[in-house]
Amino acid sequence: MDNIMDKLAEKISAQDMIKANTQAEVESAISESVEAVSRKMEESFNKKFDENSTKTHDVGVQTYRNIQAVLNKQEEKHQEEYKEIQKRFEEVQVAVETKNTALLPLLIVTLLVAGADLVINILKIIGIL
Repeated sequence: MDNIMDKLAEKISAQDMIKANTQAEVESAISESVEAVSRKMEESFNKKFDENSTKTHDVGVQTYRNIQAVLNKQEEKHQEEYKEIQKRFEEVQVAVETKNTALLPLLIVTLLVAGADLVINILKIIGIL
């Protein structure tokens, strides 16, 4: 009987060991699968992150260039307006200088007439005229 019990114990122990080994192999396979999936997910995430970073950078550069183009157009427009204003200012300045030069001879003639009138009035008061 002991022999049968020993054989039975050996079979049970062998079966337990086989089950334990199988379970360990399954757990190891599951662990490896989880690690492989985790690595693939991380690689995929990093790839997508890099693609998004590149796209974001490209959009940023494109936006910057568009803004620069708009600013350059506005600057050109303002330069043209400034040149037009400067041209008009020069025209007004020439007109003012021209009027002032015509005013000076008129002022001299007026002063001479007023001086002559004053001299005539003084001579009348004195009785010479």
